[in-house]
Amino acid sequence: MGFRTLTTIAAATLLFGGVSVATAQEAADEHVLDGTTINWSYTANGAAMVLTFEDGLANYEWVRGRRAGNSAKDISYRSREMADGVFLVSGDQADRPDFITLVFDFNENIMASTGLIGYGTDDQRNLFQGGIVESVER
Repeated sequence: MGFRTLTTIAAATLLFGGVSVATAQEAADEHVLDGTTINWSYTANGAAMVLTFEDGLANYEWVRGRRAGNSAKDISYRSREMADGVFLVSGDQADRPDFITLVFDFNENIMASTGLIGYGTDDQRNLFQGGIVESVER
């Protein structure tokens, strides 16, 4: 699955509010990435993040780039496996306020992100970037 496919999936997820046409997965566990740590980076600017999932919560720390050292904990998230090794993740950081959707393809070691940063504020902006999965621990 290529970057274009991942960004299309991520964009469609944001546009349709995370509604899936695959109703068979609706009853599936929404925290399929619990116990996973992903180290990934954006290809456009090299900014890198370590993202962990545990007990239905996400934690992250920016480890490279202009946000290095910034982190957040205990973010509610939802996820599902779209295909073997391909995961869709969404999270809402209402205190920022940011809504992010991520797609990770562990087979090709690529990812895509889309979201609304600062939604509902005068600084609201769209996020639409791709990156590389540097490592995954499950």
